[in-house]
Amino acid sequence: MLSLIIDRVGNVNIFNVLEDHLPVEESHIQSTLDDDLILEYLGEVERLVHVSQSVLSKPNQILNADILQDLKILGETFYQQFFPQSIIEKLKNTTKHSIHFNIDPTLALVPWELLHDGTSFLSDKFRIGKTIRGGLHRPTHHENRKIKMLIIADPTEDLPHAQKEGEVLFSVLSQKVPTHLLELEFIGGKQVTKLKLLSLIKDKHIIHYSGHLHFSDDSLENGWLLSDGKVLKAREIKSTGIDTDLVFSNSCMSAKSAGKKLNTNVMNQYAGAFLTAGIKTFVGTNWEILDNERTIDFTVRFYTFLFSDKSVGESLFLSKEFARRNYHTNDLTWANYALYGNPDFSLFVKERRNFHSAQILNPTSVLEFYPTPIAVAYSKLVNSGKSKTTGKNNILSLAKLFEAISQVVGMMVFSDHAAHAMNKSIPNNPDDAVSLRKWWELVYGCIWDFQKLKISSILEQALPVLHEQKETIFKIVGWMESWERDEIQEDEIESYQIILQFFLENMLLEFSELEKISILLVSENHNPHFYFKGIKPAYLYPSSPASKDKLQEQLSKHKGNLVLVHETRKTVIPFPTYFKEKKETGDLELVFNGLTPFVLGAKQN
Repeated sequence: MLSLIIDRVGNVNIFNVLEDHLPVEESHIQSTLDDDLILEYLGEVERLVHVSQSVLSKPNQILNADILQDLKILGETFYQQFFPQSIIEKLKNTTKHSIHFNIDPTLALVPWELLHDGTSFLSDKFRIGKTIRGGLHRPTHHENRKIKMLIIADPTEDLPHAQKEGEVLFSVLSQKVPTHLLELEFIGGKQVTKLKLLSLIKDKHIIHYSGHLHFSDDSLENGWLLSDGKVLKAREIKSTGIDTDLVFSNSCMSAKSAGKKLNTNVMNQYAGAFLTAGIKTFVGTNWEILDNERTIDFTVRFYTFLFSDKSVGESLFLSKEFARRNYHTNDLTWANYALYGNPDFSLFVKERRNFHSAQILNPTSVLEFYPTPIAVAYSKLVNSGKSKTTGKNNILSLAKLFEAISQVVGMMVFSDHAAHAMNKSIPNNPDDAVSLRKWWELVYGCIWDFQKLKISSILEQALPVLHEQKETIFKIVGWMESWERDEIQEDEIESYQIILQFFLENMLLEFSELEKISILLVSENHNPHFYFKGIKPAYLYPSSPASKDKLQEQLSKHKGNLVLVHETRKTVIPFPTYFKEKKETGDLELVFNGLTPFVLGAKQN
């Protein structure tokens, strides 16, 4: 880890550098920067935030705004003015993945993540944490333990999205993290009293807060705003003897910290106060959060990575990376979050794997290498997210993606079962079409046959994933049945959308073996075969030249028919479904007649 210690005396910044806690040659390096330039930079960033929020809150309004480019220009200009050349070279050439800024309180407002080195934002290159001078730095726990987490949602009962965030987070973590690893408690609304909170927080490793903040001139008088104007203050938290690893605060401010001079205490007044109270790391926001589903989505992803045994800094880094890649171009959610404390702080022992999906789903992999029905459905979902379509349309896109996964993976299992002559009827025409629930019951019946008879499958890696995902799959099936019956409520749509998208992306990531399995129409002569791979299926030869002869020998037995090819394992089996030609383009597409199509309830269309 690279540590930058930055003091400020008047308008002079003084830099000292540590690598892995040891001093390097660069020490007591100075730069001169007036307060008014810092204030101008902060003001311009705030202006761009307002533009971003305006664009996102009025999706149909046409605004010629390239917020990212403006943010880059600002960040690069400030970066060159603030850092001496030797520090710029150090940041350019370092091999470290993490930076810990230990900074003078007068620099507390600077969003270091948004500084730009000419190539990328610092948050794109580094896991960043900051400690205000005088803040505490505590060592990591390494004992095996059950993590205790408290979720506090909307204590003032005037932030419905905060309540929803707490409920979604509780739901996702309850379903995805085993109870022997995580003990969850949820409290919300007016039941959040000072005395009750003080009793709940003292033994928690993680506290997630979604509500209003309260600021005052005395840092230890700051805290969480409760009902009836009451405040749970930092000094009261400190008095509990709290030893919490992480506080994550998705908060709206009850007092704004703007002024015509640098406020030397503003960040100490909140994050610093909690760190002083005994909390090891704190994740907060640089400005007020937007009341939308992206905030909830970002939060869920952060905890997904955290329970994948990532450090707090890496969890935030990966969540920002996903947001940059997948959210609207002008959405600055990724830029809003900041970590106070050591970015390499981890709640878990490194050897202990607790949670699946330690990686980010790469959309390019799905769009280019997954079977075409899945790639096309995922493409429509990605486009609907970027075009700011309504929650109902997004639910439909997610449902269609799950339907495509069901069709492809289900028919692969059926095909493999039939190739082993296990004599189970496969629904593959309109007369035999079954419901989604019946379809998955048949799929799991086939999987049970493979396990019972100890027969290896072409889906060597996917079958164990299906076994692990069974509960989640049938939960989604139940939701889709409710949506078809018009039982989804308007105010529930966003919650369903966020949880379902999380489940499906997790599923796609774990079904990465689908990149190695191709659905193709075998040529009847020596021409290339037609591969149903990616959003643009095409005529191709087998992609592995070394295995070409062996595969061609097997493929020659299936001329004019659909097959599954596992090129890594050099296996070919029949794929007993159908294809047709699209009238408008002449392209070929797969047809799954055995599954009754999903139709969103009439009231929801």
